[in-house]
Amino acid sequence: MNVSVIGIGRIGLPLAATIASRGHTVFGCDIDAPLVDMVNRGENPIPDEAGLGAVLGLVVAAGNLRATTDTVAAVSQSEAVLFAVAVDVEESGRADLRNLYAACESVARGMKPGTLCIFDTTLPVGTTRNDLAPRLEAGGLKLGTDFSVAFSPERLLMGRIIEDLTKYPKVVGGVDANGGDRAAAFYREVFGGEVLQLASAETAELSKLSEGAYRDLNIALANELAQVADVHGVDISEVIKAANSQPYCHLHVPGTGVGGHCIPVYPRFLMQGEGPSSLSALGRAVNDAMPGYAVQRVEQLVGDLTGKRVLILGLTFRPDVAVTPHTNAVDLLREFTARGAVVEGHDALLSEAGVRELGFEPAREPLSGYDVAVVHAKHRSYNSLNWKALAPLLVDARNALDRATVEAAGVRYLGIGRPVSPD
Repeated sequence: MNVSVIGIGRIGLPLAATIASRGHTVFGCDIDAPLVDMVNRGENPIPDEAGLGAVLGLVVAAGNLRATTDTVAAVSQSEAVLFAVAVDVEESGRADLRNLYAACESVARGMKPGTLCIFDTTLPVGTTRNDLAPRLEAGGLKLGTDFSVAFSPERLLMGRIIEDLTKYPKVVGGVDANGGDRAAAFYREVFGGEVLQLASAETAELSKLSEGAYRDLNIALANELAQVADVHGVDISEVIKAANSQPYCHLHVPGTGVGGHCIPVYPRFLMQGEGPSSLSALGRAVNDAMPGYAVQRVEQLVGDLTGKRVLILGLTFRPDVAVTPHTNAVDLLREFTARGAVVEGHDALLSEAGVRELGFEPAREPLSGYDVAVVHAKHRSYNSLNWKALAPLLVDARNALDRATVEAAGVRYLGIGRPVSPD
């Protein structure tokens, strides 16, 4: 089977490489010409994605995967088209679908009768049917007669995408009468795993938003409980361990907010007005306030922050993955700077230019002599840091550090919802 994957970024490239590894011919379509050239050389542009480098090298060498900027030509040779184009939010909080619209217009010009189009990108409910399918029809083919459309959300964690592609059931929902059946058959063929076919694209869209909203709200609850713990001087980690010891509770870990492409974005798709969303809005407000809350706690401990030197370690949104969209490290920078602190940033996964792009002044090696250090993303490479040399106060923004190790080094420890070490 010939397959076109539209968008070969962090999701699309592992998806394309995996399908190609099953013996199918895959065209990876992207507007980024240097990225296309890199992939065609068999070079891995996402080195922190487990297993991708090996698979990519094999499928490119075998001729099963070819990247291209000519989407129209690739689609004209394909029986199936998968959309893996990133969707973010506009300043207004609504989904920014411009790149996806442009991709649909290119695909529409190349589609042939019988094509199956599947949208993997998480979307507001109703978008596949009401906004995207008509753009595909604008190419002259008729939905349900000449081509089919389905929605099948990615359910993947960056860093282990290839593993996750077959780890969880693939959810699908069709727009036209045959879309769901065709998409389900497609995924059974290319992945061989379990497929959960739902009644419609809207059902599948809402199922994905439900996953994201659940996690965001769970983290918001954990963050609120952490603030209660601070009032009473108890350790939220003990509270969560106790609560989660029975099977009906699954509290997440509190921290300085929620970052990344997914969890802080998807609840906003529910907040666009297509249905009640007051709870999602409240969860977003709680989580968005956490960077300010954490910095306020630091200020209560050390006093006026004017002129204090602050180091933020780990600027990506989570450990050991070089992805920075919606990272709370930027929010911490804003909150510390607003209080007069002099802030520097360090990330073992980013270049100096990447650190500067986030608004940070890069920290200089060796890392030492700060008044406050914040571990935002605990990369594995930070395990060997000399905590004592960094700063007298270490803030654990994700409650990811071993408190005893920090305190044994003679450094005060401050977690989210955890009592500070004695002075």
